[in-house]
Amino acid sequence: MNRLEDLPFEEQARILKIRLERAERAQQDAEIALEGRMRELDRANADLSRRESELAKKLDIESRKLLAAQTTAQMATIYGEKGKSFTASEGSGVLLGLPENEEGSVDKLIAAIHPLDRDRIMREAVSFFTKMKPGIEHRFEHRIIRYDTGATHWFSWAIRRDPGDEDRPSVVYGTVRDITLSRANERAVRALQLRAERRVKELNALSQQLSEEQERTAQALAARTRFLSEMAHAIRTPLNTLNGGLELLADSATGQSKDFAIVREAADQLVEIAAKMIDQSDTAEPLETPQREPAKVGEPAGLDGTQSAPRVLLAEDTESNRYVIERLLGSIGCETAVVTNGVEAIEAMRNATFDLVLMDVMMPIMDGEQATQAIRNMPGAPSRTPIIGVTAHSLQAERERLLSAGMTACLSKPVRREELETAIRTAMLGREAVQPLNARFDHELFQRAFLDLPAAYRDRMREAAKKDISEYGEQVLTAAKSDNAEELSRAAHSLKGVSLNVGAIGIVEELSRYREKLAQDEDYSSANLRKEIAASLLAFDDLYSALVSEI
Repeated sequence: MNRLEDLPFEEQARILKIRLERAERAQQDAEIALEGRMRELDRANADLSRRESELAKKLDIESRKLLAAQTTAQMATIYGEKGKSFTASEGSGVLLGLPENEEGSVDKLIAAIHPLDRDRIMREAVSFFTKMKPGIEHRFEHRIIRYDTGATHWFSWAIRRDPGDEDRPSVVYGTVRDITLSRANERAVRALQLRAERRVKELNALSQQLSEEQERTAQALAARTRFLSEMAHAIRTPLNTLNGGLELLADSATGQSKDFAIVREAADQLVEIAAKMIDQSDTAEPLETPQREPAKVGEPAGLDGTQSAPRVLLAEDTESNRYVIERLLGSIGCETAVVTNGVEAIEAMRNATFDLVLMDVMMPIMDGEQATQAIRNMPGAPSRTPIIGVTAHSLQAERERLLSAGMTACLSKPVRREELETAIRTAMLGREAVQPLNARFDHELFQRAFLDLPAAYRDRMREAAKKDISEYGEQVLTAAKSDNAEELSRAAHSLKGVSLNVGAIGIVEELSRYREKLAQDEDYSSANLRKEIAASLLAFDDLYSALVSEI
C-alpha cells in the first residue's frame, strides 16, 4: 500500500479533505447526542428534585402527626445504637413534666424513677441487656416523680433489642406510655358501674316529675337550704360543747363545777336555738331528726404509748368548745396549744413545731380553709403537718372542698371522742404525706363484707373495722420497733385478718413485704406500711359511701 506522503499532492489533499469531512460529521453527531443526553439528564434531575421535595414534605407532615399523636396519647419513643447515646422523642419531656423548652433524655427519665422502684428497674435493665432474648418485645412498669408537680405517675415500657451484624450495629428501640389515668380508671370502673346504672334508672323515672316541679320547688329549696346552713352552725357549736362536756363528766366520779357550768350554758343555748328553729320551720317541710347512738362511756384508749405525747394545735373561736376539746385531747394523750382564729394558727405554726392541727372551719378574721391553704404554702416541715378540719356541716361537697384546700381529714360537729381519736391516729400514721394517699382495695371483697350483714349492723361494722385496723397497725409497728417477735406475729395476724375481711389488699401486701424484710434483717423503713394503713383509713368512708350505703 502506498503511503500518503508518497501520493501526489492533489491526491493527498483530496484524501485529507474526505477524512476531515468525516471527522466533522462524527463530531456533529456526537454533539447532537450529547445535547440530547444533557436534556434528558436535566429533566431527570428536575424530576428527582421535585420527588425529593415532595418526600421531605410528606416526612415532615408524618413526623408532626406522629409527635402530635404521641403527645396526645401520653407516649414517647427512644432509640439507641451500640456505642452511641440513647435519644428520646419530644414527647418524653411532656411525660416527665419538664419545662416547655427543655428536651427529655434517658438520663432525666432515670433520675425521675420513683425511689421505691429504682433498684428493681435497674436490675431489670441489666437483665434486659444480659439475659433477656433479643428480637422479642419486653414490657416493664414503674413509677416516676414528675419534675413539675412532684406527683407520682405510672409508666409502661415496651422495649426491643435487635442484635447487630457486620453491616449493621446492635440497636435498641421502644415506647414509653403514661398509664396513670388508665390504672385509676380500671380501679374506679367497678365502683362506678353500679352507681351509673342505678342513676340512669332513677333519672329516667324522675325526669318527667322534675320538669314539672323544678320551678315551684327551686325557691323553697333555696330558702330551706339557707336556713339549714345557718342553723347547722348555730346549733352544732353548742351541741359540740354539750357532747364533749358530757363525755368529760362521764369520766369523772364527781363532776367539777366548771364542767357543769359549761354544760348548762350549752343546754340553754340549745333551748333558744331549738325554739327559733321550730318558729321558722312552720312554713317549711318538717325536718326528720337523725337518731344517733349515745356516746359510750369508758376509759380513753389513748394513743401509742411508745411515742411521746402528740403536740396538737387547736384553732377554735368558741370558748366553751376550746375548753371541752382541749380536755378531750388531754384525755386521749395529747399536749395541746390553743389559738382562736386562722391568723393566730399560722403564726403558731411559724413559731413552734406541732404533730397535728385541729382546725375549726368557721372562725373570724381568717377561717379554717384559708388558714389551711396558707400553712400548706409555708416552706419546710410545717407545710406537711396533718390538718383535721372540724365543721358544723356534713355535706360531701364541703368536705371535698376542704380536702382540696389541703386538709388531711374532716370531722363533723358534734365531735365524739372515739371519732376524734381515730382521726388523730390516722393522721399520725400518714403524717409524712401531704398529697392525698392512694389506697388499694378489692372492691368486691369490701362490698361483700358489708352487704352480707343486716343493714342495721353495717355502720357499726365500718367503725369497728377502722378502729381495728388503726389499733392493730400500731401494735405491729410497736412490736417491730421493740423487736418482740411474739407480739409482732400476733398483731400481724390480727391486722391481716381484719384487712382481708374488708378487702384492704394494700395493707396485706405491705405487711408481707415489711415482715419479709424484718425476717431477713434488712434495714427497711416502716413508712410504706404506715402510709398504706393511713391511706386505707382515709379512703374507708368514701368507699363505703360509693359501694355500700347507696345500694
